[in-house]
Amino acid sequence: MKRMWLFVALLACPVLTMVEGGAPDGGGTPRAPYQPAVAAPSATVYAGGGGWPGYSGASTVAGSAMQGMSQVISAAGQYNLNTSAAAINMTQADSNAMQNQVQAVNTFWEMRNIGRAQRAAERGPNLTPEQIARIARDGVPRALTPSQMDPVSGRLNWPGALQEASFETERGQLDQLFSKWAKYGSLDYSEQSQVRETVDTMFDGLKAQIRQIPPQVYAASRSFLQSLVYAATRTTLQ
Repeated sequence: MKRMWLFVALLACPVLTMVEGGAPDGGGTPRAPYQPAVAAPSATVYAGGGGWPGYSGASTVAGSAMQGMSQVISAAGQYNLNTSAAAINMTQADSNAMQNQVQAVNTFWEMRNIGRAQRAAERGPNLTPEQIARIARDGVPRALTPSQMDPVSGRLNWPGALQEASFETERGQLDQLFSKWAKYGSLDYSEQSQVRETVDTMFDGLKAQIRQIPPQVYAASRSFLQSLVYAATRTTLQ
């Protein structure tokens, strides 16, 4: 009877063998894809007492009771195995989810840094404070100097490129307007508009001759027209 209970106890102790492969070695070998943990079946076989070959049923009442007891114990062991395998799979799933989140965040910041670097390359090198100050000074229209306009009579001293016959009509109109500006110190809205329209016409004619005019002469003539517009209208030449 003791030998029978020992045999049942041996059958009720399940053995779980778990093999995890693909772990990285010291040389940096990549880990193999994760394989879900699956519990091996906890099988118990009780052949009964003295049955015929191939017959696994119990031959006595005691044998049947022992076989039923072993099956109950085996079922409890199988439940524990399945619960353990499920816990392993859940832990691995959580780990994979965290790795995916970290990879997504790293990818986002990497793409953002690439975009920032690309925009910086397209903008070119940053301007120095000295360059910014010089650009600001160059963008401010310069006032007419006494050598460009007589402050008493308003007589304009036209640059050489604007003394061409093609600008004669526009020069006459502006001479009259600036004579009035010097006398009264300002022009009304319609007169200011006339100054701008006349200067725009002269500037278009100047641009049409840009290939025949030396660069320094063109720059001086454009600056003179810009000063005319700013003096009369406090606006800039477009």
